[in-house]
Amino acid sequence: MKKYILLFVLTLIASIHWAQAQRPEPTGGCIQRFECYTFEYLGATQPEEGLVQVQFGLQVNCDELAYIAFELPEGSEAAGPASIYHEEAPKYRVRNGKTSEQGPNEVNTPFNAIQFNAKQTYSLTGGAVDTFTFNLTNADFEALSTMRVRATLRGDTDGNRNEITQSQQVVFDLNACSPVTRPDACVVERDNANFAFTGAVDNGDGTTTVNLMVQNLTEENVNSITIETTDTPAPISVAGMTNGGVYKGMNYQYQVTVDQEANLITFEAQNTNGYAGGATDVFAILVPNDLYELEPYFQITMTAGDTFESAGLNTISCEDEPITPLPVELLSFEGKTTRSGIALEWATASEDENEKFEVERSQNGKSFEKIAEVAGAGNSVTILKYSYTDKTAAPGTNYYRLRQVDFDGQYEYSKVIAVNSSAASANTGLQVYPNPATTNYVHVALSSNSNAQLTITDRNGRTMYTQEVAPGHQEIQLSIAELNIPKGLYYVHMQDENERQVQKLIVQ
Repeated sequence: MKKYILLFVLTLIASIHWAQAQRPEPTGGCIQRFECYTFEYLGATQPEEGLVQVQFGLQVNCDELAYIAFELPEGSEAAGPASIYHEEAPKYRVRNGKTSEQGPNEVNTPFNAIQFNAKQTYSLTGGAVDTFTFNLTNADFEALSTMRVRATLRGDTDGNRNEITQSQQVVFDLNACSPVTRPDACVVERDNANFAFTGAVDNGDGTTTVNLMVQNLTEENVNSITIETTDTPAPISVAGMTNGGVYKGMNYQYQVTVDQEANLITFEAQNTNGYAGGATDVFAILVPNDLYELEPYFQITMTAGDTFESAGLNTISCEDEPITPLPVELLSFEGKTTRSGIALEWATASEDENEKFEVERSQNGKSFEKIAEVAGAGNSVTILKYSYTDKTAAPGTNYYRLRQVDFDGQYEYSKVIAVNSSAASANTGLQVYPNPATTNYVHVALSSNSNAQLTITDRNGRTMYTQEVAPGHQEIQLSIAELNIPKGLYYVHMQDENERQVQKLIVQ
């Protein structure tokens, strides 16, 4: 028999306007926005064997929150320990797996759930955000491919503050949103703390929520956690943080400050009693998609008592890579498929004791191998450009990074880039890149079964350059300065025994 959930209210309910009478189809979204509500699924972690900890965020823009309920499997209750729910005692009365049999004056939620019923002394309104955490057994979590969430507001109608004004029900696809992540999924271990990446969610608005876990191995409670990112022009922030700068993790509470210029977020302990002796917490930060995809490095620092522990976590490779500036100032690092292979290009603004670049490749973004070396300039204060073509790349996505090595053996890594080589096999004949040509060099990749002639003409048909090309796959690098052609539109021609191909070239 289907169970129902009732929430106790102090006054009779005059009217209830349900936003959704029937169970809606799953949306797959991790953030769902409405005029009065923003629901956010912050993810799930496995703090210990057999237990899954789930966290949601809710922002209320209208009236006050009366209650929020999260679906449980029929006949089940949220799992212990009970202390996780006692932390909500000052703000909410927690009802676990209640049904309609509790009493005639309680609000009916048409599914079995754990409920957080706001007390009269607490008001969540005016754009404020709160987080809700509860535990499920592995079996119960796996039984819930989707989860219904219902929130109800109360307002002051004719002097009655407890009048129910609006309800909203949503459905989250838990698997599409964020899979369960475990502390050992991507971990950098230290003597006094372990630092882990526990999952990321694309929010669909140009930002990604990155979940980072810190396990405190000392016997002192955590004083603070700081998270540093690489430089980014877009702001970084914290998911689920209230207007007052308060963040509640999975287990503890912090005061947050964000230094945009330093790319630094600091979580100062407000209530971290018990955050010691192997206890963990998760910190959900919001970063621009480009930062997460191209430079997934996070310097995480924990202080507990007099202990200081830090690690640089690369969330793709799961390696310890502290955020420190390269001995060379890398302006760009890009890759592109060509007929000859994957062409990698990078440029430096300055170099200090730079011996070489080692080009590394990976098929999974985690395990890299060196495939080439390119000599560095040593010391330089001018812009220098480098290139390398990987002619042995496998079909599909290939990941690349640069390992910059000093003369004294010190080294640093660049960001990781991903290049899909599947398009290379589909391209035949002639390719010109970069196009538009904004630097001194342009590459022409071509393929012919016979002797061919390469010609560059201007828009009036005058020949600016010509070269004989042998059969097979060729990649030719041309210097714009040596070609002595001004800015403008040109045409690159390849003529062999069978066909003639033409590509436009814009020199800027």
